[in-house]
Amino acid sequence: MVKENFMWGGSVSSMQTEGAWNEGGKGPSIYDAGLMTSMAKTSSDWKVAIDFYHRYKEDIALFAEMGFKAYRFSISWSRVLPDGEGAVNEEGLAFYEAVVDELLKYEIEPVVCLYHFDLPLALVKKYGGWHHRSVLEAFKKYTEVVVKRFGKRVKYYIPMNEQNAASTIAIQMAHKVVPEAEKVKAGVIAEHHMLLAVAGVKNCTREFAPHAEVGGMVNFTPFYPKTSKPEDVLAAQIANRRVNYQILDVFTTGVYPADMLKDWEEQQALPVFQDTDLAALKSGTIDFIAHSYYQSAIAAEGTPITLENFFGDFVTGKLLKNDYLQESEWGWMIDPVGLRLAVKEMSDRYKLPVFTIECGIGVQEELNDEKTVEDDYRIAYFTAQLEQLSLAVEEDGVDLMGFLTWGPIDLLSSQGEMKKRYGFIYVDRDEKDLKELKRYKKKSFEWFKQVIATNGAVL
Repeated sequence: MVKENFMWGGSVSSMQTEGAWNEGGKGPSIYDAGLMTSMAKTSSDWKVAIDFYHRYKEDIALFAEMGFKAYRFSISWSRVLPDGEGAVNEEGLAFYEAVVDELLKYEIEPVVCLYHFDLPLALVKKYGGWHHRSVLEAFKKYTEVVVKRFGKRVKYYIPMNEQNAASTIAIQMAHKVVPEAEKVKAGVIAEHHMLLAVAGVKNCTREFAPHAEVGGMVNFTPFYPKTSKPEDVLAAQIANRRVNYQILDVFTTGVYPADMLKDWEEQQALPVFQDTDLAALKSGTIDFIAHSYYQSAIAAEGTPITLENFFGDFVTGKLLKNDYLQESEWGWMIDPVGLRLAVKEMSDRYKLPVFTIECGIGVQEELNDEKTVEDDYRIAYFTAQLEQLSLAVEEDGVDLMGFLTWGPIDLLSSQGEMKKRYGFIYVDRDEKDLKELKRYKKKSFEWFKQVIATNGAVL
């Protein structure tokens, strides 16, 4: 199915795994402050998560036993710079160096995500959020600290997790701290600053780590028209542009596409670019396209899709349903063919390598008497996804760099739900009771181990 150096593995974020929210000199973040989610009273907080901070060696050993070739993790900006700017917290930076070194010990490639939605709280209190230019400048300095310290040990950087979703969150954050009349424009400026931040990572690695490659990442959600009515087809095309392609266009060309500028103009929110902004975008185009894939979506005439209104419905399972597909317990459409379509479209349009770095299904699970989980449904889910990726490589000619599952070990969901389990490894805790946080292998652990050992030949 794939080339010899194909990167099999998994992806996580800092706040959903690390815990140790106030240890090792870490400053508070917007997740710690509860600014990011409207979690139910039955959900967890982020203080302990799955305690990766103290158990990273145990977890990485399990990943190595599965045969991982790569592991994408995010860095908590406020663990490295507690105030988001200013003095570096050496203890926090040393933790991430230790994680990188532990991965390399097992010949697992570290794929480092610099920003996974989790802004240092100090920057929010001081500047409000990404709509303020100072947050962009702080991110550039944070990037330089990390890239310089990792040196040649890290070959792959993802500046921002799911840039289209990150832009949505930045817009929402701007809306909380600016006057009503300025909300829309503040959101657009935040999106512009985040795109400049991605270009800045590429320019930083060019200077301090020229061996490293930088991938721009989106949550790629293919939109299908509700019917074959031309107006529905047009609605799906516009939705695909706004959710998937506009940001990818900027990543790959360094130029804002006409329809994106037109959207901003119609909102009376077209930003005034600083003199060097457009040149900075142009000079910082990406080396590969990284993406997550969870589900496809439906678009219809009369229900316009924008970044701001899409991702809330995505997470809560409120998107229009597709009668041809099954859905998960959380109302997400299960569509393996959509994954083939996604990587094919990105490859065809942008002529760059594509890296699937998040894909998975959340399920409510409990340990059985044998202290495992018979998760045949997860095996079936991934088998179908990988069969479609194989077709994308073999029949469509996609240059696929790797396949990383979301949450290779159970972790808190984006809404703080421990009951929504994604992993090949069961973590024994629930929403409120931490228990002993012991790790147990699910049936899918051995299945994925075989997939990796055969480089995808045996599914």
